[in-house]
Amino acid sequence: MTTTPREGKTMRTAHVTQSPLRTTRRPTETRPVPGMPAQEAAPPGVSAQDGSAHEVSAPGIPTPESATHGPSAQGPPAPDLVPAEGFRQAIAKLPTGVTVLTTVTGDSPVGCTANAVMSLSADTPSVLVSLGSHSRTLAAILDTGSFAVNTLSWSQRALTRKFASGSPAERFDGVPWQPERRIPVLSAAGVALVCEVGDTAALLDHTVVVGKVVWLRHTNEAPTVLYGREQYPLGA
Repeated sequence: MTTTPREGKTMRTAHVTQSPLRTTRRPTETRPVPGMPAQEAAPPGVSAQDGSAHEVSAPGIPTPESATHGPSAQGPPAPDLVPAEGFRQAIAKLPTGVTVLTTVTGDSPVGCTANAVMSLSADTPSVLVSLGSHSRTLAAILDTGSFAVNTLSWSQRALTRKFASGSPAERFDGVPWQPERRIPVLSAAGVALVCEVGDTAALLDHTVVVGKVVWLRHTNEAPTVLYGREQYPLGA
């Protein structure tokens, strides 16, 4: 699902509490769900554009690595499903935060823009992220076993496009970051969470990853909100 975010006017957003999603897979293990198409793992390494849609799971952010390659293993969608483009337009009306997921492969930092990120549990501090199963960043996350969630502020909104569609080898050029538990954390992130990979599950053309939070930092920097294919600053 691809859209191009643009700057917009300030809007109010309301906090929505989402119910936790229970997963059943063991750490760093990705298996297909019965009845759903199996996913081919992307090769580890620095993410690279390959002509596919994008690297984040939900519509609204253009990210080149998360689209599936070729037709579904189970053939075309059932005739009673809604058209994909209509679904993209509708789901883009759901306000979401904008984040950059970061990890490492070898000695090189890897990252991508993501908006399919949500809190999972406070009792066991954890988050849930979803990436296309062919994403190279996903492969690096599973190989490394840890990653960081970095929220983008309005002043850092240009990074949305840089980490979504810019050259993977140049995404960190000129972007200040520091390692926390070996994982690159963006210096300008209003909220940063370093997570260890917990359960994973392959669902359709995406892989859901549970991240157990082992380090965090937060500030009062207002985050960027994505709505209707445009970006807005959260505030009055």
